[in-house]
Amino acid sequence: MGREESPAAAPVTWGLAVLFVIAIDAGITRSSILWGPTAFENTRNLSRLTFAQTYRAARKIYATERGGARRIAVLGNSRIFIPAQEPYVERELARIAPALDLSYANLAVFGAGLGDLEVLSRHLAAYDPALVIAAIACDDLLATRFNPIQNVPSQLLRIGWRDGPIPPGSVAERIDRWGRTVWPLYRFREFTRAALIDRLFPEPDAGPFPAHFDSTRALFDYMHGARGGEAEAAYQAWRRDPTIERFVAYLQIGSAGHLEMVRGRVRDGGLLNANGLTVRVLDRLMTRLGNRRWKALVLVMPENPLLEQDVTQQYHRVGFSDRAFALIRDTALPHGVTVVDARHWMPREAFIDFDHVMPDLSGFQRPFAEEIVRALESQS
Repeated sequence: MGREESPAAAPVTWGLAVLFVIAIDAGITRSSILWGPTAFENTRNLSRLTFAQTYRAARKIYATERGGARRIAVLGNSRIFIPAQEPYVERELARIAPALDLSYANLAVFGAGLGDLEVLSRHLAAYDPALVIAAIACDDLLATRFNPIQNVPSQLLRIGWRDGPIPPGSVAERIDRWGRTVWPLYRFREFTRAALIDRLFPEPDAGPFPAHFDSTRALFDYMHGARGGEAEAAYQAWRRDPTIERFVAYLQIGSAGHLEMVRGRVRDGGLLNANGLTVRVLDRLMTRLGNRRWKALVLVMPENPLLEQDVTQQYHRVGFSDRAFALIRDTALPHGVTVVDARHWMPREAFIDFDHVMPDLSGFQRPFAEEIVRALESQS
């Protein structure tokens, strides 16, 4: 008499198990269990901010309702996250192009380097955009410990069968990337865990980034809390006497860390190398953006005109911006990616610090929305 086959070894058992896993996967990764509103996504805790913003970017890509609207996706870091928030840009798009049916998603993440933009670009097909904008600052070509080429998004959203321009550090990392590629629940496991914890133990919700600022004082109160009035007074003193020394004194109040980061970036940044790692990453990003599935452009971000007063070169390098812009342009154009030079868009009064344009108050959304419409019209 033959040995009876174990139920666990029967093909039908394995088939049912696979179907069960697929059902659980879909039930989580395609529902509000994972993608519903959370309190943690609005955190102002800097140690958790990039995780929260990466989660929000993933939700915009994978949980956007499909409709007739032409979708616009923006990749970048804090330089585009702050002044190109959805409410600011959507208001301007509605004003200048009311007949266009557009859906705009800012997928930027604080601290994102070129490697993070390259990883995020691997997910864009799921969003099916009509237009992709990569917002890149010339300083992003300097990979230092102050602005690494890869950050949190590359850890959480890496997918792909082939190694990218930055090879994995181990076989385990490569296998992890393959697992994330083929299995959505595994890909989003960190987000799923955070979302479930949020459902069970909700934390206080700080609310979304403000949809409007009516004054610099309101902005500084949001940024610096109890020191908002002090920052406003120092900022107005700089407006009356717009020297770089007074601007640095204003930044010392609530942005001393930014000053140290900018100094360190200038101090530690190496020479631009057309064959270096950052350019290889940039070339891979341009290759993916220029695949003709969508219109693509690079927006080279505004630079603070006050840096012209930096004769000691503590906060910038003379001539670096032009060399970096030429390298970005020369890398993008062979792939059919349009390059928009926005370095001189904004006056010095539009900047919060040496890097960032003010949200809402700067008016950045106006020329930005015009570029979006121009790009879409050229696509038609």
